[in-house]
Amino acid sequence: MLKSERQEMILELLQENKYITTQALAEKTFASYSSVRRDLEELEDAGLINRSYGKVELANRNSLLVSYPIRINKNSAQKSIIAKKAVALIKEGDTIFIDPSSSCSFFAKELLHMKGITVITNNVEVLSFMSQSSIDVICSGGLQTTPNRYALVGPIAEQTFKHIHADWAVFSARSLTEDGRIYDVHYNETVLRNVMLENAEKKLFLCDSSKFGTNSTYYQCSLADIDYMVCDSKETKHYQQKYSNLKII
Repeated sequence: MLKSERQEMILELLQENKYITTQALAEKTFASYSSVRRDLEELEDAGLINRSYGKVELANRNSLLVSYPIRINKNSAQKSIIAKKAVALIKEGDTIFIDPSSSCSFFAKELLHMKGITVITNNVEVLSFMSQSSIDVICSGGLQTTPNRYALVGPIAEQTFKHIHADWAVFSARSLTEDGRIYDVHYNETVLRNVMLENAEKKLFLCDSSKFGTNSTYYQCSLADIDYMVCDSKETKHYQQKYSNLKII
């Protein structure tokens, strides 16, 4: 399990429990006590938790968005570079599916200067800042769940996506294995991404290099299913050799 995944899991456990001990967190995340202790130090420094007398609690129990700041701030410089490279592929008149990943939030911000495009998304943050623009936006509707309050999921969102054909499906995920398989950690989000991918002419995968050679829980797709991969690293030769039709930028 990646550190960021473990920290998200810790925050989700704290949402379910008023207090929890460090030892219990180590057991539930299948991690060492020392690893969890370092995670808790980082979360406390970020103002997300409080620790006292061997117990841990959320700093703000009224907020269910605590895990998102970890992801949006993780590798933000790389995500910004990737977003700028990716948006160069988009043309006036394009219709674009955008998923609820933090990488796609960076990408969507780079679209704000464009005219004549249409965005279809289940990303709550993208809906929020695009409401300040003149871009046509279609909201998927759907359910906000605890693991990621910035994602709208479920059958309502799925039906919206099923009835739309787009020029692009722009997405990210948590892991890219050495053999080019893409995985994520939230099952409901992988289901909706599959609908996006099925109903898009071109598939664009945003992947910062920290995800290379890692694995997560739920299979999304393979690089064989993708038209473009945009990343921040030139260490992609083995992916290009295996998937000759994939354009890596």
